[in-house]
Amino acid sequence: MKKHWKGIIISLVVILVVADLGGAYYLFNFAFKKGGYSARNAGKPLTTAELWAKKQPQETWQQTSKDQAALKLKARYYPATKKTAKTMVLVHGYGDNSLTLGPYIKMYHQAGYNVLAPDNRSFGRSEGQYIGYGWQDRNDLQTWIQQVIQHNGKNSQIGLFGVSMGASTVMYYLGLKVPKQVQFAVADCGYASIKGELQHELQVLFNLPSFPLIPTANLFTQAIAHYSFYDADTKTTLRHNKVPLFIIHGTKDNFVPTKNARINYNNDHGPKKLWLVPDASHARSYFVQPKQYTQKVLNWSQHYFN
Repeated sequence: MKKHWKGIIISLVVILVVADLGGAYYLFNFAFKKGGYSARNAGKPLTTAELWAKKQPQETWQQTSKDQAALKLKARYYPATKKTAKTMVLVHGYGDNSLTLGPYIKMYHQAGYNVLAPDNRSFGRSEGQYIGYGWQDRNDLQTWIQQVIQHNGKNSQIGLFGVSMGASTVMYYLGLKVPKQVQFAVADCGYASIKGELQHELQVLFNLPSFPLIPTANLFTQAIAHYSFYDADTKTTLRHNKVPLFIIHGTKDNFVPTKNARINYNNDHGPKKLWLVPDASHARSYFVQPKQYTQKVLNWSQHYFN
């Protein structure tokens, strides 16, 4: 009888382990692999602002990522109409690309700044099969910033702006050695940690608990995408940040819950500002209040640009 129960228990353990591995591998491919959930907006027609960004005079900048993947990455550089040392580096969100930043490119370019809008790895015109969720992208952002300094000189003044995953990229980047040319940052609806965002989406999309799928999915991320998403947390990256940070978030954001804004704000220890936009869903703050958004963001930029 004991052998019988022992066999049943072993069989159940094996089934659970196989189910966990299968579920976690599905989650990894769904969330991290190019063409998974990130491709849900593929084929959408360009908006008026995106068409504007596509047609404006621009240069294509390139870099090769510094990690073992050695990916060819591309960015759009829009020189200001009048020569200036002030450059905004804009980072797009999950499932998007440099062109979907059209409204923000237009906003900053018409304010008189150079604008650099990279395509993050696995998006737009850049190479890559696995999404960096801002953690790998923070290192690519460092290289783009170095290119801006090289292009415009050591007296460059640089501002950072990111939406959604791009906002998290910016906040993760602030944990690196930031060049003195970086004057300020704006983070619109970014998540505090990759782990927390995955837990939220797992519950919303599949109504599943995070354990044990999330830890197992991280094993696949480490083995295949070559990073641990447990490392990505603004509690660590903003701990010693001194770059002025403007955090924006919609009060009706159900994709990256609004509580992330307060978490990020509390995690930061430099000059900071928080604006919660009433009735704005995910990445819609600009569209809900375009005039106020433009005024607040440009005032923040002008205050810190010398």
